[in-house]
Amino acid sequence: MKKYTAHLLIPLLVVFSYCNAQSPKKEKVKMNKEVRTLVNLGKDAIIQQALTALDKNASLTNFSTTSVQTNGKEVYVVFSNPILYLPLNSIFEYTMGVHLMTGAQFSNTIANPEDFKPTTAIPIYQETATATEHIAFVVEAIPNLNVSDLKDFEGSLIIREKEDYYAVRLVSEMQESWYKIKKDTGTMYDEGHAHLEPQPFSEEDPETFKEIAFNTKNE
Repeated sequence: MKKYTAHLLIPLLVVFSYCNAQSPKKEKVKMNKEVRTLVNLGKDAIIQQALTALDKNASLTNFSTTSVQTNGKEVYVVFSNPILYLPLNSIFEYTMGVHLMTGAQFSNTIANPEDFKPTTAIPIYQETATATEHIAFVVEAIPNLNVSDLKDFEGSLIIREKEDYYAVRLVSEMQESWYKIKKDTGTMYDEGHAHLEPQPFSEEDPETFKEIAFNTKNE
């Protein structure tokens, strides 16, 4: 079984018409017989099949979002965590995916610091109670962002712990922002922003992967 590991999220997920800055569209897709048979099993069964294929230790508690996508010929399941808190000297697998027709897999790792080298097996990310507290502290320090906004958050928020501050990267559909936030006061500094160009794919492309709408009749 093929398995791929990558350190950058966006280049891989663009292939599936999916990135951490926006959710894939739910649309009807004309499916071949093999895909239709798989889809008829239902979303829960497909997700469980994907988890089993990926890692015997993986569970839905490791991921905050799950996407089941098809272009009518293939089905991908992508598990991800758009909000991450990374303690000093840590590394995690935080996005994993599987192609259910071929069994090909991919996983993305993220580290703090970025060049941190693990000496043991890389664990799958899971948000702890301590991480939740740190995330809430950082979000409180960011203008126009509240903890309640994280429930349906579309984008990515990466928080890397440093000795006396948090290094924060926030990506939305149209903007990337970065900050440093002091641990003791919650004061923001070294703030920067960059405009993001739209994704270079067409929603009209028949090969574009789209989220499967399980609650409607698939055609």
